[in-house]
Amino acid sequence: MRLKKWIRRLLEWRLDRRYEKSLQLYEMNYDTRLEDEEEGSVLTGQEDSVDFEILVFGEGEMAADARERIAAFFVKYPEVFFVYGDEDVQDEKGSYHSPWLKQDWAPDSYLCRDYLGSLAAVRRELYEQLTEEEKQEEGACHDRLVELAGGYEKGCQHIGHLREVLFHRRKAWLPAGEGRPGKRLVDMPRKEAFVSVVIPSKDNVPILVRCLETVTQTVRELPYEIVIVDNGSSEANRVRITQEIDRITQEAGSEIRYLYRPMPFNFSHMCNLGAKEAKGNLLLFLNDDIEAVSPGWLEELADKALREWTGAVGIKLLYPDSTRIQHTGVVNIVLGPVHKLQFQDDNGCYYDGRNQGVWNYLAVTGACLMLRREVFEEAGGFQEQLQVAFNDVDLCFTLYELGYHNVVVNTCHLVHHESLSRGHDESEADQRRLMQERDILYGRHPRLERKDPYYHPRLNRKRLDTTIRPAFEEGRTIPDRRVCELGEDITGVREDECLRLIVELATPRRVQGYAVVLGSDNACFETKLLFEDKERGSLYQLEYTPQCRNDIAQNMPDQKNIALCGFEVELVAPLPPGEYRIGAVSRDVISGLRITRWINVAMVV
Repeated sequence: MRLKKWIRRLLEWRLDRRYEKSLQLYEMNYDTRLEDEEEGSVLTGQEDSVDFEILVFGEGEMAADARERIAAFFVKYPEVFFVYGDEDVQDEKGSYHSPWLKQDWAPDSYLCRDYLGSLAAVRRELYEQLTEEEKQEEGACHDRLVELAGGYEKGCQHIGHLREVLFHRRKAWLPAGEGRPGKRLVDMPRKEAFVSVVIPSKDNVPILVRCLETVTQTVRELPYEIVIVDNGSSEANRVRITQEIDRITQEAGSEIRYLYRPMPFNFSHMCNLGAKEAKGNLLLFLNDDIEAVSPGWLEELADKALREWTGAVGIKLLYPDSTRIQHTGVVNIVLGPVHKLQFQDDNGCYYDGRNQGVWNYLAVTGACLMLRREVFEEAGGFQEQLQVAFNDVDLCFTLYELGYHNVVVNTCHLVHHESLSRGHDESEADQRRLMQERDILYGRHPRLERKDPYYHPRLNRKRLDTTIRPAFEEGRTIPDRRVCELGEDITGVREDECLRLIVELATPRRVQGYAVVLGSDNACFETKLLFEDKERGSLYQLEYTPQCRNDIAQNMPDQKNIALCGFEVELVAPLPPGEYRIGAVSRDVISGLRITRWINVAMVV
């Protein structure tokens, strides 16, 4: 017995060493990425015809060929008067690090913090409109140029972002969340602002009551009403809700209207119905599982929503009884819309201070979404064909395409008892509906698929990683092109939940995700994907090259050797037509023991 244990420990030690060597193959450093980036610059030969001034505020030096690249940008985009770029830090040894990869023009982000940075360029005709004093002071110069270029106007196209490192700083860029002292704000007066809070709800009396009570207790001075849209609570619950509304109305002096409209659940239709019945010039769509905990939060949202360039306004959401983030904005990555920083601790300091201050995002969650009535009507309201998912993202995409900027307020927060009202989308039918609605989303907004102007393309965006960091920190992706083979017999192989399988993407040509054997040394396991034809029962298997998933390793620090748990496989030839359930089989290479796991994700070929 002791001999077997000794042999296993020896084999584990060897596998661990092999794992550590393999992991080194995936490492990337920033210097390499920078060289690749600069080599990719393309000049047109027309650069000498552009007359512009480069403004430098800060210690450091311009990147190689920065002037030529700026000139090429002005040639390519004649409508741009004012352009800024990205930055990094060059240390005493000449090495580059800490890239500052910025958003495209984002007025609310700028008002929170001057992210234009150390270097910008302006066409001569605009530069000549600056006073000598403005030319010398960074804040005054940037502020005036933004105004001259129409940065606070809907649909501004005159401020450009050159997504390349143009400046190497001597000192690190501003600490996360630090703003410029004396930055003036441009909040519009709350002239006759009246908020209609629209709350869809059904058969959730205690949850709804908590929402109503906390909302009425945390609004300071803004006039508002609450419109509850109930799509068919039981008679007993309808009576209870009516009684609670009467009680809260008497205690808080608020106007609460109750629209009882029995019908199948359709979040979009319920919101549109509430908006139609509402009286306010500001509409706030609020989930009934929201708990208001920050006094003055409604006023904060209203201040931003009244800005002329603003579309939808969201707010930071935390999970209950914790400081874990649920929402600080929706980012549109390669795989689709995701909540960046979800599950992260709000006490942490994250890239560019994205959990602090006020930031523009491409989309915000419909759990708490405010906008002006005329903007809502201009966008056509919520698309009712998106009954459950992506209706909020679709609305935000439409607002962006109309020239508005969506924004998230992180200076206060609400608590979101997420999906208590409806449950989680975990069944296979839910997953199928989710993918169908995702297809509708991008069918309506094809130009935004895989794109996000408020999230730099060189930040991590290829995987469902909720952190925000430069893409090179994810590690190298090794190209993996495979063909599915007929599967081995797995009759009698134990299905075990300790094999965690997450599929982030499953199409006839590509499958992506990760697999981890919980509680074990993953260096000792080999895993294959399984595809079972639901109708014919045919079983196929797919070997793959392990991919680096530093995000999973960081999120599961108690698990051993899981950084190489990922898979990103391009299928050279699709499986035969059919619908396949997806699973995995993992084999302990020392003992030969196998375990399987099937999940509620299907692939249709």
